Amino acid sequence: MSKKKNKGISQIPFRLNILFFVVFVLFSVLIVRLGLIQIVQGDDFERDLEETSAEEFRIDAPRGLMYDRNGELVVDNELTLSLTYTNRPEVSEEERIRIAKELSKLIEIDEEEKEKIPDRDKKDYWIATHPEEAQALITKEDRQKVEEDQELYKLQLKRIGEDKLQSLEDELEVVVIWREMISGYYHTPERIKKGITEKEAHQISERLDQLPGVDIIRDANRNYIYKDIFPSFFGQTGSIPREHLDEYLAKGYDRSDEVGTSFLEEQYEETLRGKKGEVYGADEENSAEESKGSRGNDLVLSVDMALQKEVTEIINQEIGRTAGSFINKPEAYVVMMDPNTGEILAIAGYDDHLGTVSSSFEMGSTVKGATVLIGLQEGVVTPNTVIYDSPLDLPYTPTISSVSALGPVNYLTALERSSNIYMARIAMEVAGYRLGVTQSWNTTNYHEAYDTFRYYYSQFGLGTYTGIDLPSETIGIKGATTYPGNLLYLSFGQFDTYTPLQLAQYISTVANGGYRMKPRLVKEIREPNSDKTQLGPILQQFEPKVLNRVEIAPEYIEMVQQGFWRVINGSRGTARSYFVDAPYTAAGKTGTAEITERINGTGPSVEGNNQAFVAYAPYENPEVTVAVIVPGLYKSARGGIANTIARRSLDAYFELKESRPGMEGETTEEQ
Repeated sequence: MSKKKNKGISQIPFRLNILFFVVFVLFSVLIVRLGLIQIVQGDDFERDLEETSAEEFRIDAPRGLMYDRNGELVVDNELTLSLTYTNRPEVSEEERIRIAKELSKLIEIDEEEKEKIPDRDKKDYWIATHPEEAQALITKEDRQKVEEDQELYKLQLKRIGEDKLQSLEDELEVVVIWREMISGYYHTPERIKKGITEKEAHQISERLDQLPGVDIIRDANRNYIYKDIFPSFFGQTGSIPREHLDEYLAKGYDRSDEVGTSFLEEQYEETLRGKKGEVYGADEENSAEESKGSRGNDLVLSVDMALQKEVTEIINQEIGRTAGSFINKPEAYVVMMDPNTGEILAIAGYDDHLGTVSSSFEMGSTVKGATVLIGLQEGVVTPNTVIYDSPLDLPYTPTISSVSALGPVNYLTALERSSNIYMARIAMEVAGYRLGVTQSWNTTNYHEAYDTFRYYYSQFGLGTYTGIDLPSETIGIKGATTYPGNLLYLSFGQFDTYTPLQLAQYISTVANGGYRMKPRLVKEIREPNSDKTQLGPILQQFEPKVLNRVEIAPEYIEMVQQGFWRVINGSRGTARSYFVDAPYTAAGKTGTAEITERINGTGPSVEGNNQAFVAYAPYENPEVTVAVIVPGLYKSARGGIANTIARRSLDAYFELKESRPGMEGETTEEQ
């Protein structure tokens, strides 16, 4: 018995040793495997992890809204759906093309989109769908001579003929979709089509499992509520322009982002841009989590949309009454401004609002106030100077006259009755030419006189940038200074050209006593409010900005203001008949410039007129100015069109003010 027991006991350590050895081997294998995973394959797994379980991307947030100066919503966001595609490096070109072809059966592509496909994109698509033919375009000799793949690719593009592109005519929808699919970054949703229909959304949703990378997301379209009466200045949104892509990417934008591409949308892009939300944590086992973004900040415009609507209707009515009176297309522009702040209250045009900042015209006698101020400041005339108004015949200059021989005039009657001769005599004196004394023009002197006039004019905003808060504006055209006689035409507004906005800045500078104010379309920036009917807290309120004080004695400006008062209220004022029954006292200046235009730009030349008018009211304490230009009229057209538009626009301003007392300025309070 004892022997058997001893034998069994002796076998236990042996079995334990075998067990320990097996455990040791298993642990060794495990350690080696862990080391292999962590050290050798760690980077690969980490990258896979980032691409799957930790995938994260940003989604667009709505842009800020816009309100008019009285808190009325004028630009809103409308919910829409967009089709997106998220590209991945492991997806083959064949798969992307298959998806593009499937999508082309499910969505409509605008004809305009197909028409504007660049040939380069068509060639790239042809190469992707005809790889063997594309390779055949490169010869062995090419490969021996050219080592860079990029240069070989350029050869391919160059050798793709028009016949190859014509073969894609039936696939243009696919080309449009494919181009959008590959245009963004990897792992970032790229819009294929914004604003898909409900039917399109249903069709795509039913096939999402067959379309990897395709998704439908919430999106927003801009709704310009007053697009018929303030259509252009709101601007537009769209894809980042190629020429500005690097700039936007440096600011943290994604290639697929939509941005403001013109006017206020572009000017205030950083303000209106929303804070993006994020989608993250999506994989096969876990649904995505979404972090909501926030709407961009809101803009409060200086424009009164009720007044804007009235002014637009006035322009349309008056120009409608003048049908057939224009040499070419009908045009008329109005700018109304607060002369004390530079805030634009209304800015409108007949069928083209943008002409107020992008088109320039000879403004005629409206500029005579600035000319009188030049004469007084330069000392070539005094308040007591009297000049006899009769036609002038000078060397190298056509005969110059006023509308009729006015006889003796001083600065007041020269403005009241609109004397061209008084202005021309100021120009002659500034150039050192004394009528009846000087025998010929001094070249140096008259060139310096041009500079003097333009220097002073620019202080009022004529012929220079106004500083308006828009991405661009026109400054007008300066005529050549070759001939001295043109200096005289410059003095009464029939040489250089100015924009309607410049004209408004000019009359505002006269009205407020000589301060050129920066014109503004936006007066406040507000935080977004979840209730669109209420404004959020103020983030920034733009204070009035003085661009310059004109270098003219205040007493001279007061004298010109008196002259402008007589234009409307004097017994022989050129605008008296238009304001006889006005319930307010206004001051202003009429203007008519003789022009020559070609019919349709290339046809025969026709003589005509530009009608212009500037005014401000009330005279004692100006709170509104108006500048009107109706260019390109036949000489036979009825007179006073610009005067009538100005009178009716001022009436609309004061009537609206009376109908809603206390409404002005409410947007400056915390809501």
